[in-house]
Amino acid sequence: MPTTSKKQKARTATHRPAVRRRRFRHDDLVAVDLFSGFGGLTRGIEMAGFTTIMAANHNSYKVEVHEANHPNAEHWIADLVDPDAADYHSARDLPAADLLVAGVSCVNHSFANTQRAYAHGLTLFGMDDPDYEDRVTRSERDRATANCVLHYAQKHRPRMILVECTTELQSWGPLLPGSKKIGDGSTYRWWLRQFDLLDYNHQVLFLNSQFFGVPQSRNRGYWVFVHKSLPMPDLDHRPASRCEPCDKDIEAIWTWRTGIPPTGKVAYGEQYEYRCPSCRTRVEPPATPSITALDLTDLGTRIGDRPVKTFKDGHRGPFAASTTARIERCRQKFADFPAILMPAKGVHGSERLLLQPLATQTSQQEAALLSTGPGLWDNDAALSLAVDNYQGAPRGPGGPLPTQVGSETLAVVSSGVLPYRKNTVPQLYTEPMPTFTAEQIPGVLTAAGWFKQNGTTPNHGTAPHPVTDPLGTLTAHDTTALPTANWGPALSQVPFDECFYRMMAAHEIGRGCGFDVNFRDHTGIFKVWGTARDQVDGFGNAVSPQVGAWIGTRLRAVIHSPQDSGTAADLAEAA
Repeated sequence: MPTTSKKQKARTATHRPAVRRRRFRHDDLVAVDLFSGFGGLTRGIEMAGFTTIMAANHNSYKVEVHEANHPNAEHWIADLVDPDAADYHSARDLPAADLLVAGVSCVNHSFANTQRAYAHGLTLFGMDDPDYEDRVTRSERDRATANCVLHYAQKHRPRMILVECTTELQSWGPLLPGSKKIGDGSTYRWWLRQFDLLDYNHQVLFLNSQFFGVPQSRNRGYWVFVHKSLPMPDLDHRPASRCEPCDKDIEAIWTWRTGIPPTGKVAYGEQYEYRCPSCRTRVEPPATPSITALDLTDLGTRIGDRPVKTFKDGHRGPFAASTTARIERCRQKFADFPAILMPAKGVHGSERLLLQPLATQTSQQEAALLSTGPGLWDNDAALSLAVDNYQGAPRGPGGPLPTQVGSETLAVVSSGVLPYRKNTVPQLYTEPMPTFTAEQIPGVLTAAGWFKQNGTTPNHGTAPHPVTDPLGTLTAHDTTALPTANWGPALSQVPFDECFYRMMAAHEIGRGCGFDVNFRDHTGIFKVWGTARDQVDGFGNAVSPQVGAWIGTRLRAVIHSPQDSGTAADLAEAA
């Protein structure tokens, strides 16, 4: 019986043979996944055509979930970073592969570790690197998850390596004077130099998952290392967008706004943006709305029906005083809207409309749905959003929605969905409400709560956004809540006790993180079980599969290029 507690840990490293043994083709491109978690990167690179032969993680529950979804791969339940741990297993002892992927953690790159200077001793591979010798602690050298990638690369020389982490990895190093959190980046620079010494070129990508079909705004860094025997792949992200001044569809250009700050934090709309290649006007690429992840057949419990409690501060009510105040603040901020997602805990500025992407999710349930009643979503008065995507087929509120592109027209209708192209005669599904053309997206539709962004981005949280905006980043903790109301009245017109409220469910967070989890019976292509806390932790810490697939496709194209030479084993033997 699968375990369900992430606290359970094997006393010794445990090898788990593949559940379904298979014979690999001689021309299969094979991959190994370090710190595999729920398998976001595994799924992504498999979508791109790689075959994962081995995955490793220290958490037995996550390994079992990964194993259920990738039964052809072998697995290790082991600590890969601490040689003194009873369940340690070296990354060097994993099999050779064409591609190594790793979702490394910044948690183990603790800036506090740098306070104990490691002034003497050898570098990781005994290389001459005085800067590293003088400034990096033994803990960082031996225990950081990012260094496990180096261990594997030194032994096996995979043709390509893909590392995912928060962008703050760039500040990895001794603390800056007067700072308790921000490092000087020297360890990070040393880490990059080691790959050059191992004959790898590299490129760093800063991408937001909301532009890859994932209904959350998730800013992450992706480090691509390619052996110097291969050409570098085309990794420029050029999303299809709409430039209004040029009046045409374009491939937008990724563009810096400010550069990289000392914190290493790089976020869409703050440090970078997208622009038209012709007129250089800033454009908003199509993003995936949070409504695609939500099960709107369940709006939760009427607030007036929730049990009244007495809290430590003497406050009596269905919620703590801070939660009540937060709900009221959101109701006033989004007074004309029938439903929103809101922070369920002490998080400010992450309220979202249903056509925005989710905020970044963490390992905790921190988001809630607030509404004015079930009438909004019943069959007779449903709010639906559809985007043509050149498909031309109506979609109801129960199914997933396609990603918006700039030249398409949205229609909010009283029942079902009405997709149609701009400047064409719509095929009526039911009587539509006013529509948005490409020039009006995001536009204003007071009845539905639409409004212009006026240059703000979904990540800023400084102004409401249309429901077409993607969710904020989903992390290992639930961080989003949803308030809703009947289509007729707005939130401000409904008494507090008449509103409905519930937390986002684990399966909704899973869908918001890009996993195919069915929100009807909690099953689907992706198999998962266990407590909501364990599931949310797994989903929130996972890499967005769709981003992994985009990068993996470009890596695979290089391996099959005319300049390609040799296999992973050949490169390791030559090294």
